[in-house]
Amino acid sequence: MRIARQVTGDGGSVLVFCGSKRRVRTTALAMAADRGVPTAGVDADDAEAVERLCTKAGVRLHYRDWPYKRESEQAFRAREAEILVATSTLAAGVNLPARAVIVSDTTIGLDRIEVSMVQQMFGRAGRIGAGEREGWAFLLTDPAERAHWQARLAAGYSVRSRLDEHLADHLLAEAVQERVATLEEAESWWAGTFAAYQGHDSVEPLHEAAQFLAEVGCLRDAARQDRLEPSALGRLTSRFMVDARVADDLATALQRARVPEDPLSAEQLLATLLSTRLPVLEQAPFTERAKAALRRVLREAEHADDEPDNPRRLDPAREPEPGEDERRSQPGDLARAVLFLAATRPRLFRGHPAYVLGIPVDSMTGILEEAQRYLAWLGAQGPLGTVHPWVAVVAADLSLRIRWRTLGVDRGAGRLLWMCERMATAPLAPALVPRMWNAARARGIDAPDWNGTTAPGDCALSPDRYLALLAERATGTRLALQEDTVRVWAPPGSAIRLWNGVTTAMHVADGEETTLLLPPADPDDASAGCCGAAVFTRGDRVAAGWLGAYAALRV
Repeated sequence: MRIARQVTGDGGSVLVFCGSKRRVRTTALAMAADRGVPTAGVDADDAEAVERLCTKAGVRLHYRDWPYKRESEQAFRAREAEILVATSTLAAGVNLPARAVIVSDTTIGLDRIEVSMVQQMFGRAGRIGAGEREGWAFLLTDPAERAHWQARLAAGYSVRSRLDEHLADHLLAEAVQERVATLEEAESWWAGTFAAYQGHDSVEPLHEAAQFLAEVGCLRDAARQDRLEPSALGRLTSRFMVDARVADDLATALQRARVPEDPLSAEQLLATLLSTRLPVLEQAPFTERAKAALRRVLREAEHADDEPDNPRRLDPAREPEPGEDERRSQPGDLARAVLFLAATRPRLFRGHPAYVLGIPVDSMTGILEEAQRYLAWLGAQGPLGTVHPWVAVVAADLSLRIRWRTLGVDRGAGRLLWMCERMATAPLAPALVPRMWNAARARGIDAPDWNGTTAPGDCALSPDRYLALLAERATGTRLALQEDTVRVWAPPGSAIRLWNGVTTAMHVADGEETTLLLPPADPDDASAGCCGAAVFTRGDRVAAGWLGAYAALRV
């Protein structure tokens, strides 16, 4: 505050960098209070109130999804605001009239800030092209770290390769893109990396990464042991850019899980495993107000039944004793609550709300996007047989519901959303999918099983590609579960997946109706006797039993 008062008192402007969006808002409010604007009791999560009070004080805010960021930058450039508080989004590539830069945090999110980033931030001070002739830069640290940071800044910084931290993912990507096909070629690639230049020249970590990828099924067991041939699972893992080790941990946990008995318990199980296996979810930060709301969601989930979406449903039967929630909380609990909300109360996300249950939506975005990616990866494995069929069916549906959460879609919407995505094509999907979805729902369409070969008006595919897409559907699939058999008809070439508890079997459909035996159960399987059948095409799926809830939207 003292630095800002002195610089602005001399006619200069100040750029303050903070390590998180939350810190930007709280720091801006503190600056506004120091400049005489009453901010006591103001909720830092109330964007409109924060913007109004800070603007009155000549303080503006800026970060990636701050709704007023453009106005903030314009006001600071025009010197209508003397103080701009921001995240690292303004650390490089912009000329701003800042006489002083204050770096108020030595962490960004959960990570320690790099010296190179601090120097980038310092470089915003005194930009001649922005109208300043001198600049001052300040780093605020704990007194115990002052000498450490002085030494680091004086020494400058060196770039260190972090390739070894995710070597398996990089090696898999190289193999998928056919840049390496053998261990010898991989060793040559490794020798040319910056990591090897810095002294990591041993090929042992490379061999360990290749062995790991083969063990988890991402590389095929080639005839020659030195071959690096990606499997279908490996291509999916690379395509969805999921961490191979995290993904394997998640898949292993799912293999050990009992087969759920209904859609709600299945979605809760997926949410629980995702929130405890994915670091982004497990360590997600929230404000105290958001924590309180999300803990209410968890308490309600303990007593949840599969009733329709109802905003008044969040009414816990018993309020916890003071401190009880904190004592009972586990890592990932809050992210799990976010996933519960997205799965069971989708109407709360309809449109583009700034808040859900008083929680800033932008604080949930990272959790939902990370979870959606891993769910999509799981859902795409249905035809491969690498995850249990229930996992693939539920994950595919939930992934699409989370991705298109602004439509407020319910369970069973995944197949129709998949069809809308494919008809829209990836580049046009943000604009066309909502239009096609709304048009389909207006006509009472709840699944992509319509007759006829004329494409909808907004379809971006050529006639030939649209006909090919129709052939990819699981439309017309018939599944009849009997005591120990399944009577089935499925599109030719599709994968028929049968299960008895955790034991599964796979067959390829030939276009003829047939009767198949269910696989024998493992006598040690607690979910033995929980039987089912599912059919997977290249992108579509239909299942029997409780998984039939995902075949079409139920209203």
